[in-house]
Amino acid sequence: MSKQSEQPAPALESPTDADRSPESPAASPTGRPGRAWLPLVTLLLLLGLIVIAVLGSYQGWQMLQQQKQQLVTQINQLQSSLGERPTRAELDERVRSMQQNAQQVSTKIARLEQSLQGLQNSTEKLYELYGRDENGWKLAEVEYLMSIAQHKLVLENDFAGAAKTLSAASDRIAELADPGLLPVRVKINEEIARLKTRKRPDLVGMTLTLARLARQIRHLKPGYQTQAKKQQAEPSADSPKPMDDNLPWPQRLEQFAKSLVTIKTDQPQSGEQLPTDIIDVTQKLEENLKLTRWAVLERDAFQYAQLMRNNIELFREYYDLDNAANREFLDELLQLQQSQIRPELPDITGSLQLLRQLQQQRESAPKPVEETEVDHG
Repeated sequence: MSKQSEQPAPALESPTDADRSPESPAASPTGRPGRAWLPLVTLLLLLGLIVIAVLGSYQGWQMLQQQKQQLVTQINQLQSSLGERPTRAELDERVRSMQQNAQQVSTKIARLEQSLQGLQNSTEKLYELYGRDENGWKLAEVEYLMSIAQHKLVLENDFAGAAKTLSAASDRIAELADPGLLPVRVKINEEIARLKTRKRPDLVGMTLTLARLARQIRHLKPGYQTQAKKQQAEPSADSPKPMDDNLPWPQRLEQFAKSLVTIKTDQPQSGEQLPTDIIDVTQKLEENLKLTRWAVLERDAFQYAQLMRNNIELFREYYDLDNAANREFLDELLQLQQSQIRPELPDITGSLQLLRQLQQQRESAPKPVEETEVDHG
């Protein structure tokens, strides 16, 4: 090797105390620059990070608790609102009550409409009444009397009362001295003539007469012999025959044995009469007369006619008509048969219809136009 390589390297001059700056780190015991503050800084940084992490975790935990509390509050509110919500049955009940209320309101509205219609009709009648004159009131009275006559005839069958009421209506028309109402008076007189030519049936008298005849039938003597008396007079074929003592004892024994046995058959034997019905005509007539009286009270014209026809036929068949009492009884039956329970009612509505027709024609007739005086200056 060369000498240059053998020369030692120049020693580095150690810095003096003057060259050392106060900021330079102290020399480590190993001869390196001193870094004793580095672990402390690191520790402080770690502590700061830990504190920051703890504070952040604490704040996050608080926020989580607040959110959790808010969720719990919302859940409670939802549960309370769900608890307050009505069930299906309650909703149905409320809907049903609302429908009932709606129906009641509709009914009240309908009643109010009817009341309003009645009020309007009453108002129109009031206007009509206040607008009538004296002749109008008399015509209203005539119309009322005609309606009363119809009610007396239809409801009470009072022919005389209906005729008197129509006569009073004719007198009211005569007081008006209106020649236009003459056809109405003519119609009223025709209806009065129809009423007076027909009689009202005396239902009470007919009932009393039938009751008397039902009691009287027991005292009348029929002109026939009852079947029961004929059967009592004639011996029956089944009755035992008396035994003949003159016969020998074998025949008498046979006759006695035959008398102990009775043979019945539906076929009639030779010489035997057919059985006939036994009826009590008196009792039959008494029952029919009672039924006839009930038919009069019920005003059943068809049943009354049938029963009276049956009564007359029975009496003519089984009673002697040459007897004076029987003949008088039959005459009363014939007189009752000719009586009518429901006579045909005459029509007395023509006069009222004619009066209303004339009133409508007068109301619809054009009124004369009043001439107004014209001032020509």
